[in-house]
Amino acid sequence: MNDDIIKIAVTGSAGSGKSLVCRHFKTIGLVVLDCDVIARQIVEPGTIGFEKIVGLFGKKIVDKNGTLDRAKLRAIIINEPLMRKKMEDVLHPQINKEMVLQMGTAKYSKKRAVAVEVPLLFELGMEHDFDTTIVVVAQDVDLVKRICDRDSVKREDALKMLDLQMPQKEKQKKADHVIVNSGDSLELFESVQNLFDKIQRQFL
Repeated sequence: MNDDIIKIAVTGSAGSGKSLVCRHFKTIGLVVLDCDVIARQIVEPGTIGFEKIVGLFGKKIVDKNGTLDRAKLRAIIINEPLMRKKMEDVLHPQINKEMVLQMGTAKYSKKRAVAVEVPLLFELGMEHDFDTTIVVVAQDVDLVKRICDRDSVKREDALKMLDLQMPQKEKQKKADHVIVNSGDSLELFESVQNLFDKIQRQFL
């Protein structure tokens, strides 16, 4: 990977607006990657990741189409910490390896920078793979509502999901930059544009 590529990590709690921030980065010309997408790629049927997950949880997490039943998997992850840890131990090294590979092989043209959405950036110590880190934050009530709407889950499950993650205040202390998502898309885009201008000045 070229040394002149700026590697930016975008993290934040579930429902904070990480994906929206990354879409804005894409709009201004950055290469954008998503660790959740990578996580799905490495557990597609026929992959080693798929076989390992089925070996861990059993055939009950495979749906009628032969793919992973994500709703069942999410329920197990939320309610069984030991199984969640075992799954993370299997998947996260593969996710990290694939992420580094994709950053290195991406086509860079308009901007010499990549923004990667990494939900568990600080929890997994992955911040060291990046030049700079951004945390996206929002009001707790907005996080819960967005998770409920996005994943079609009850408020109780949304709160459990948030409890599994590092608190927002903790992430803010660790991140190099903070973007506040108040729900105003135009304001968010301006924040992303201004922050990238600042990052470019720092690294280029």
